[in-house]
Amino acid sequence: MFIGIRPARFTRSMWFIFWLLLIPFILTKTDFYQSTAKRYFTHHSGTSSYHSHSSSYGGDFSALSYQVAVAYQPKDRSDSTYGNVQVTSPTGEDNYFVAVKSMNEVYAGVADGVGGWANHGYDSSAISSELCRTMKEISLKAVKDLGPKQLLDLAYLKVKQDGIVKVGSTTAVVAHLSPDGKLNVANLGDSWCGVFRESKLMFETKFQTLKFNTPYQLSIIPDEILKQAAKKGSSFIQNKPSDADEYSFQLMKNDVVVLATDGVTDNICTEDMELFLKDHGDSEDLQNTTQEFVSLVEKLSKDNMFPSVFSQELSKLSGKPYLGGKEDDITVVVVKVN
Repeated sequence: MFIGIRPARFTRSMWFIFWLLLIPFILTKTDFYQSTAKRYFTHHSGTSSYHSHSSSYGGDFSALSYQVAVAYQPKDRSDSTYGNVQVTSPTGEDNYFVAVKSMNEVYAGVADGVGGWANHGYDSSAISSELCRTMKEISLKAVKDLGPKQLLDLAYLKVKQDGIVKVGSTTAVVAHLSPDGKLNVANLGDSWCGVFRESKLMFETKFQTLKFNTPYQLSIIPDEILKQAAKKGSSFIQNKPSDADEYSFQLMKNDVVVLATDGVTDNICTEDMELFLKDHGDSEDLQNTTQEFVSLVEKLSKDNMFPSVFSQELSKLSGKPYLGGKEDDITVVVVKVN
């Protein structure tokens, strides 16, 4: 994921024309990907060293309740790129939070620290970790309901004021599931939220990107770095929580809500997710199912012959054939509606 440095004015105009010409040809899924990758995803399984967390909450008859499972797998950072950078988060540059207000109300979200900062010697996980920690803290202490965008705004402001994070950028998708089954979502960047009903996708958020692999992002950047960029005629992407798209969707019993970072969506498409849920529809163990899902995505991300979503988009943009998964941190929060 690019760090989000904006080019100088002349270069920016050239990019505008370039992308304007290419946009009509950008396809997320080719026929080959739809017909081949789905089966490959469904029939390949394996084990990996992922981590997970699970919570189950009963509900009364008059309201919906929610069962939550979390699984994640950080990517391998043993290569020289990360030699001088210590990523302190166990989830890699990804992070998540789950805040249970009651047995019938849940806040949840995932955030993906922009990895480009690692190339400059900074911990890209710092901002996503602190943002998620703060969103959980604020949502649990709130007396009145907070909308996801409001929660994101309050948390981002507090993270900036606290000064713990010195440099960094992150995406975020935040969800609030209420007792009456209303799902409210705020999304900034290329993390993702989707709802499946009887294994069919019923709702999903849209990615917010400036160009290929360059998402909207919340940033904390010192003035010194900003001034240095300005001298070169460049600037950094610095979105605000107000730039987040907002969504609302009415949930029903047995719906499955998925929050995921781009470690999932850069590798598999929603049709793959539908097939996976169909194959595991009889499973009563949400945590094991979520773990298996992360394990499968991780395996495909390391497969050099897998026609991932990322490789197909890159092929369309470059005009050259590309295959292979995209190794990245993978973080998933799954909520089953009961």
